[in-house]
Amino acid sequence: MRKTRIALSLSTLLFLTACSDSGIRGDLDKVLNDTFEAEEEYREVQDDLEKREKAEQKLFADIMALTQEEQDKVAEQAQEALDSAEERLAFLKTEKESMQSAEENLAGIDQVIEKAEDKSVQSDLEVLKAKMEERFTAHDDFVLAYEKLIGLQKELYEMLKEEDSKLQDLQEKATEVNEQNSVVQKAVTEFNELTKQVNELKDETLEKITENEE
Repeated sequence: MRKTRIALSLSTLLFLTACSDSGIRGDLDKVLNDTFEAEEEYREVQDDLEKREKAEQKLFADIMALTQEEQDKVAEQAQEALDSAEERLAFLKTEKESMQSAEENLAGIDQVIEKAEDKSVQSDLEVLKAKMEERFTAHDDFVLAYEKLIGLQKELYEMLKEEDSKLQDLQEKATEVNEQNSVVQKAVTEFNELTKQVNELKDETLEKITENEE
């Protein structure tokens, strides 16, 4: 049976600097920094998720190395993997709530757009807002895919605990896990690419606004 391939950790998000400027630049900086700060818990759980993913990979490999005569050990390690999967769900919930809070803070950009008198600045801000919203949507997609992956992994671990589980059933479930992992990897790639685009667009927009206010 192939090892369960665990999803990669997501990349670090926005890199912003505190700014006390007045005007549109200062207002936008505040919205972006509030959004960034709201994602702090998201960033904090990434190491915890990665550690548990790696631990589960090792547990799964160890289980596959055991024989039928060592079913007690198989069941014990499968339970450890189950416990780890539950912990990942808890961390994922924290991550999801952090990102939802950040998205709520982004709503403040509407006031910045209304305050901007320059039409080109308004247009740039609308584009930035749309891209950031697209990024949050991509994260929602990732969460749904990852939750489904963890669910399938838990089903596999439960099957491993059962002494009468058939090899074919285990192989089929492992295939489901790997297929869903591919979906997760695609969602991770999409989210990371959008994060990169948001960072680039954010820098360009702030630069344009700064030039406009000089």
